[in-house]
Amino acid sequence: MNKNFKTCTAVILAFISGFILGIWAHAGRNDMLPSDIPMCDNNIAPDKNGCCPGEIYTDMYDLGFNCCPETGGDCFPPLR
Repeated sequence: MNKNFKTCTAVILAFISGFILGIWAHAGRNDMLPSDIPMCDNNIAPDKNGCCPGEIYTDMYDLGFNCCPETGGDCFPPLR
């Protein structure tokens, strides 16, 4: 019985350690460094929708939401 208890305790501790290390490793993966953030021309940050100045966040139905120039032209996915 004592041998089984030690084995079970070791397995549980290994699982908990692996779980905590996995969460710790995954937590840093989604953080974007300031240098990783896509920027508009002249190093201007996009708005909350991911569009640059002079662009309109537009619902294009089947194509989803895109940024379209106010003066017309090709639309494209928002910067994220």
